Amino acid sequence: MSTHSQSSYTPGISLRPLLPWLLLAAALSITMMVLGAGRGDRFLPAIAAGLLVALVVGTGLGINAPVWARNGTFSSRYAGLEAVREAVRCNIWLAALVYAWGASALYAVYSLSDLTWRHAFQYGTGAAVFAACLALYGMRLGRIRSLPVPPIYLTYLHGFAVAAGLVYMVGTGKLATLKGDWAANEVFLWGGIAIFALCVMSAVTQTRIIRSGTAGGASP
Repeated sequence: MSTHSQSSYTPGISLRPLLPWLLLAAALSITMMVLGAGRGDRFLPAIAAGLLVALVVGTGLGINAPVWARNGTFSSRYAGLEAVREAVRCNIWLAALVYAWGASALYAVYSLSDLTWRHAFQYGTGAAVFAACLALYGMRLGRIRSLPVPPIYLTYLHGFAVAAGLVYMVGTGKLATLKGDWAANEVFLWGGIAIFALCVMSAVTQTRIIRSGTAGGASP
């Protein structure tokens, strides 16, 4: 691999300068959700979660869209592999942020408000574990250049599982519940939408590179 081919790759939008703003938005979202839950206001938690998800999805589009626009017309195979690798790594970090936000929201809402739900800390811990695993993998993907990105079928599987959960929630009417888990359902709904959108973006990014012939398989 020549030095020229390596230098020909210019990264797209980096997630690093956006992280402080995303973290601030997540903290504000959780604060608004706690305030809304404490007052029994269902609208405030929904709008707080929805705005954060819109920001995360918009950030994901800003990172992945440049790869889609190139449509495989990279200066070298190396450039194509690095482009998809960086985009997928950013998607992993965004997914970790969403899971961490979900865990923090569950902990905060059911600790700092009068709402009670016996499964809050179980689901919160599960989301925290997902966030930690994704963050660790994202770090390793950035430091170990030989480490492959996840196979595309795992992206499909993740997206399908989340979509099935969303369909179940809507289909069973859980969003209209009067029980104490109504705030948790807002976290599950909006967090699920964010994760599903990130899975779709990752799948499109990897598929574009695979079809262009700059990658020999699902994992660069």
